[in-house]
Amino acid sequence: MSGNVSIVFDPYKDNSVPNLTLPVISANLVLVSHEHDDHNAREKVITPLSYVDIKYESIDIPHDNQGGKLRGKNKAHIIYLNNLKIVHLGDIGCMPDENAIEKLKDTDVLLAPINGFYTLGADKIKELSDIIKPKLLIPMHYYKDYNNSGYKDDNQFEQFKKIYPNVKIVRTDEIVIEDCLNENISEIAFY
Repeated sequence: MSGNVSIVFDPYKDNSVPNLTLPVISANLVLVSHEHDDHNAREKVITPLSYVDIKYESIDIPHDNQGGKLRGKNKAHIIYLNNLKIVHLGDIGCMPDENAIEKLKDTDVLLAPINGFYTLGADKIKELSDIIKPKLLIPMHYYKDYNNSGYKDDNQFEQFKKIYPNVKIVRTDEIVIEDCLNENISEIAFY
């Protein structure tokens, strides 16, 4: 959410992600990276909250390392909002090609999955992050052992913390991106 703008990425159907349910929510825009149940519950989002012209583009990056043959297609979404470039990688399953990498450069906020089985793992996200150099990296799609939620993932969050030892861990559902950038926080995780 930014000011009066709310964007929902990849809403999930009830019981599609272990131990997580999503209430019906309102937003100005809902974006879906692919058509798996844990990413495509558009019916859980009431839109539009109000009409807001939000500039965005989508780029195709496969959901697996075989061009989408295993898990299908995936779209990364690039949002341009309040002078920020925000990228949500969806369930990216392979390193992007050179054209996609060029579009991902100069990102302010990168929302990146680190599951390691259904998506790239923490090590590959580090490799991608080193190339595109986001100002703020937010991991997603990882298992949370304290409440047994999400897909099991071979301790990818622990690996992420080893790769990024200065990650700021927050126990809230909301952050103010501008505050993180002003405080020079380069990695923040919801846990």
